[in-house]
Amino acid sequence: MFTLRHIYKSFSDRTVLEDVSLSVNAGEVIALIGENGAGKTTLLEILLGTTRPDSGHVERNGETVGYIPQEAVLSRSVRESFHQNTEEWRINYALSQVDLDIPLATQTKKLSGGQKTRLAFAVVLATVPEPTVLLLDEPTNNLDTDGLKWLRRFIERFSGVVLLVSHDRAFINDIADRVIELKDGRLAQYGGNYDFYSQQKDIERRSELVRYTNNLEERQKLKKAICQQQEQGQHTHNHIKRSDGDKYQRDFFRNRVTKKFGQQARALEKRLEQLDDVEKPETIRSYRVALSGEVHQQKLICRLNNIDKAYSKPVIDGVSLEIRGNERIQVTGSNGSGKTTLLKIVAGAEVPDGGQITIGTDVSIGYFSQDVNGLDHSRTALENLEDCITDSTALFREARSLGLSKFDLEKKTGELSRGQQAKLGFAKLLLSAHQLLILDEPTNHLDIRTKEQIENALQHYKGAILVASHDSYFVDTLNITKVVELIRE
Repeated sequence: MFTLRHIYKSFSDRTVLEDVSLSVNAGEVIALIGENGAGKTTLLEILLGTTRPDSGHVERNGETVGYIPQEAVLSRSVRESFHQNTEEWRINYALSQVDLDIPLATQTKKLSGGQKTRLAFAVVLATVPEPTVLLLDEPTNNLDTDGLKWLRRFIERFSGVVLLVSHDRAFINDIADRVIELKDGRLAQYGGNYDFYSQQKDIERRSELVRYTNNLEERQKLKKAICQQQEQGQHTHNHIKRSDGDKYQRDFFRNRVTKKFGQQARALEKRLEQLDDVEKPETIRSYRVALSGEVHQQKLICRLNNIDKAYSKPVIDGVSLEIRGNERIQVTGSNGSGKTTLLKIVAGAEVPDGGQITIGTDVSIGYFSQDVNGLDHSRTALENLEDCITDSTALFREARSLGLSKFDLEKKTGELSRGQQAKLGFAKLLLSAHQLLILDEPTNHLDIRTKEQIENALQHYKGAILVASHDSYFVDTLNITKVVELIRE
């Protein structure tokens, strides 16, 4: 249906796309993955036509492309969010396509995150002609469990092509026909879902490790052989003697021996030069994330007794909860059921209207909010981390483990992307010893590599965890011991 041929794109400081080619067939659902900043959004914008490549060709073959960005811009009301010339019947048809039954006069500020996502889809579907290709940039970020189910059904029903950027591994498993990884400016394609991609990547990594190890051993063996040849030649040269004392004959044989061993050493050096340069695989280069903080299994961490909280209407009503030792508790519920409010109350970021909160003796609480509160956007990322620790070696190690470079740390926090801010927020947790970690949708905006790093750290963490997350792949790695479900009345 559409084709990219030898696309190149650079910005002032780096090359983002290098000789990228891609062919997409009718009806395919393709997941585009890669680290934050790899150029995924740039690739979507080139497909859409809003960004021009430096070279290469985009062949859309008459297809109409629709784009739903990470943060859709909506107008004040549902009706105003559509183009003013869009006929009302077409608006109603588009709303029915996304299962959204709301009056056109509804103010968008009153919509939930999931409803806003559906409205953004409807706005695109109402264009003329209707899109045959949908480009979705992290569409699962603001969706709860019901919203994710809706999006799966929508993609299954859509007859055209869907190319989505996503870090949601469970969602990719459910819907993708093909996974494409963008890394170092190049595309690698895998025919299957995320689990198939992961298995193939593991095979590739093991193969790279064997190749690197064999290359390293061969280099060491050749270097050792060269040294032995040189030492043996020098030793023989120094110890050749003639019983008759003929210096001329002695020097003649010395030169022959030196030449022979020199030729052998040079032959080995040539073999060494001809060996391919093999880079260290990422499994060797990467840093390992580590979380400090340990607590006795029976220690009281936190107790909530009959907690109430209301804003314009009740959000939490009579919630009681006890956290002990190294329990791992998941808070579930639909959007608006009070999960974030409950986590904020435990973290001390909100004060309940009623009930009692007891925090255990000498318990330190680390809180990761879904909007990454607690960062000073007017200061650099490095200055934010220095509030936690002054040891620059540990600071840079933990930042690097999450993919934050020295260049990123020198930026003002407000200049970082949402994904980079999330990494910075989690780096603050890494640098502090807490007995309880409160995590509110911690994987939103994080790339898969960083999620895996964080998951590994949490698996080895010896404190308690209170988490709310719609990322089922992430939650499955935490070994949850208790589930608390909040039900919206």
